[in-house]
Amino acid sequence: MQHFLFMKTYQTKYGELKDITTALSYPNGALKSCMVNQENCLQTPVGEIIPQYRSAEFGERQKKHRSSLDFFADGQLKSAALDRATPIATPIGPVKAELVTFYQDGSVNRVFPLNGLIDGYWSETNERDMAEVMEVNLPNGRIRAKVIGLHFYPNGTIKSVTLWPGEVVELETPLGPFRCRAGVAFYEDGSVRSVEPAKPVELPTPIGLIKAYDPEIIGMHADQNSVQFSPAGLLTAVTTIHTGLQVETPLGEKIGIEPYEIESYIDPSQLSTVPMKIGFSEDRVFVKARETYDFALGECQFSPFERERVLQATCKDCPDDETCCQNGGPGVGDSGTCCGGGGCGG
Repeated sequence: MQHFLFMKTYQTKYGELKDITTALSYPNGALKSCMVNQENCLQTPVGEIIPQYRSAEFGERQKKHRSSLDFFADGQLKSAALDRATPIATPIGPVKAELVTFYQDGSVNRVFPLNGLIDGYWSETNERDMAEVMEVNLPNGRIRAKVIGLHFYPNGTIKSVTLWPGEVVELETPLGPFRCRAGVAFYEDGSVRSVEPAKPVELPTPIGLIKAYDPEIIGMHADQNSVQFSPAGLLTAVTTIHTGLQVETPLGEKIGIEPYEIESYIDPSQLSTVPMKIGFSEDRVFVKARETYDFALGECQFSPFERERVLQATCKDCPDDETCCQNGGPGVGDSGTCCGGGGCGG
């Protein structure tokens, strides 16, 4: 159970905090989180930081509403929202950040170059325009792009890199080079765990050729993307809106499975295609569409087929912002062809 604290100062492992406005504690009385109202300089393993203390003036860019600092129960720093973008020490070198989180052992967990609040007055496009292009050395190559966040394992190796909508990079994968959007994730040894194709790409799978593409990227991190690999480099999962499956079971039953349509969340009068997810193990095939299926790989016959239509909101007069399907959005417009996401219209 957490408790509200009423205090003006508090001594942390990183220095004294002054002018605390709100605070929460753990049951043992240790500080759990707090907001501050003046400049405090703390000495941390990532360098000197100044926790967020200023409130934005009317019309200024707002920061996400969160505590200035969060701590683990033992007093180790858990996260720090910084008052301004500050170069911090990371396993890949200094990175300017507005938010950083830590593991309990003190190692860097996640780093966010920006931490602005997206609302009716400040759009994702506004925030993205502020982002600076970064050069990052990854286990599978060097990229140059605008980055939403970096995620590290406790040992310092990169776990994932999340890109801003509109950013596309070329990366090596176990299936060759991919043009990727959204981001890429790695295993702790540096092997590729998952990628997000920038455009539909036909991949060889244990059940035949599947055209991989997921227009509905959910969430703000790229820890798990739609094309997934095992540590040995074997394809373990793929997401598709363009491919359906005909499956014949050992009993002669024939099952047709494919992505399905629902009302678009952008325009309920329109339909959009819900991606189908296919997973592979050594001897099983798992399919998640309108229903969930589990097939024996060696006992069933699988016949992939290309779907005749794929429904997405189309991109006529595309504004080339976060709504564009090429940038990871659902697409916009009322007719014509997609601006690069593949298969819009129909």
